[in-house]
Amino acid sequence: MTYGHIHRFLLRSVASRGVMSITESQAVLHKIADNEEIHLEDIVKEINTEIRPFKQAIKVTNDEMTNERVLVFVSLGYDDATKSQNVFSVTELEYFRVLIEQIMTTETRQITGILALNLVSNVKTTFTKSDAQKLLKLWCRMRYLDKDENNYALGIRAIHEFEGYLRENMPDTVEECCLCKQVVFRGVNCPACAKAIHTRCLNKYLEKVKKWPCCQIEFSQEQIEQLNQEESSRVIPSISQTEVVETSLPSDESTSMEVTQPTQEGEENHMIPEISQRVTRKRKRQIQ
Repeated sequence: MTYGHIHRFLLRSVASRGVMSITESQAVLHKIADNEEIHLEDIVKEINTEIRPFKQAIKVTNDEMTNERVLVFVSLGYDDATKSQNVFSVTELEYFRVLIEQIMTTETRQITGILALNLVSNVKTTFTKSDAQKLLKLWCRMRYLDKDENNYALGIRAIHEFEGYLRENMPDTVEECCLCKQVVFRGVNCPACAKAIHTRCLNKYLEKVKKWPCCQIEFSQEQIEQLNQEESSRVIPSISQTEVVETSLPSDESTSMEVTQPTQEGEENHMIPEISQRVTRKRKRQIQ
């Protein structure tokens, strides 16, 4: 199919929301397709071919929070020109980096809302808890953070944008699922060998075999419940202050984000978070 209004409409829809479920995306295509037979996977591939020169992409993946199949709009890289468009203050960017490092160096991969606000003390310049609260809400709307009750974790957009960086610069904080070989941010660890597994991958595997896929010991739901109880009782450690780094973030407090499109002119390209600090602290084990 020739790149046209259907591609642009889907691209704008995904980019403005950050994350869309497959069901929602198919409904969008059905609405504008005028009974034309189209396939979502093909449309996404064609969009990615057009926007790849702008270091942007739409990824088809699973949301670890909901186990739902989704489309995620991500930026794949930055150059000097795009970095110069950064409109967020150095202080705000430093706070974002502190949050990322704190989340990635805790065994639970999440921090409490109180701790998130208290981390303003790790920022070198004047930064209030009120300022932090506004930014936390923004990043949750953009799906760079997820809020579960009163805890903050990395959102699906941050997970996929930062995966390459985390693998290269923070390998001690990264675990791969023993089944799908993708990074695990929310999952379980085998009680015998401690290898990480996505919850969705484990559930699918258990439909056929009632054993842990990594070491083949017998599986029971009580093992998961016990591991979760142990995890909920752990104290989340604090993080030491580190240097300020330059980052690119969304420049708007809404979920709207315009996209640089190859077929139109005058579009504003808002930036998204980037981190560039190495964390060498080793994580013992991540279970959820």
